Amino acid sequence: MVLGEILSHLKKTGIRLTPQRQEILRVLLERFQQGGPPLNAEEIMLQVRRCYPGVSLDTVYRSLATFTKEGLVRELQFRDQSRCFELVTKGEHHHHLVCLGCGKVRPIHYCPADFIEQARECYPDFEIEDHSCTVYGYCPKCREE
Repeated sequence: MVLGEILSHLKKTGIRLTPQRQEILRVLLERFQQGGPPLNAEEIMLQVRRCYPGVSLDTVYRSLATFTKEGLVRELQFRDQSRCFELVTKGEHHHHLVCLGCGKVRPIHYCPADFIEQARECYPDFEIEDHSCTVYGYCPKCREE
């Protein structure tokens, strides 16, 4: 996925593409391409401020809410109540492994699809739109300490 595709999608939906919003998307895309963990809004804001020093945390949150509503960004809420965000890409789906010691987040590229099918069978009248799975534990470094 490239930034141009994302921006083209947003233009078609009539969403305003301010330079700050474009930079937020660029930050999320860069993180995705690097294979890094999701970012919280404060981390995104700090990176956007490199180009746009006046951007506020409120602007970042409003933009992320818009992108989430459009299905371009996924909001994740972890056990410690932190909210993180990552870009949603076609054909790419993963879950998360979170260290309870240091908070490091890693992607899990396995999806318990059979669980989703069981949920559909148990609740046929419930239309499943999305799902997430987060596994909590301790990384090797934190287990040593």
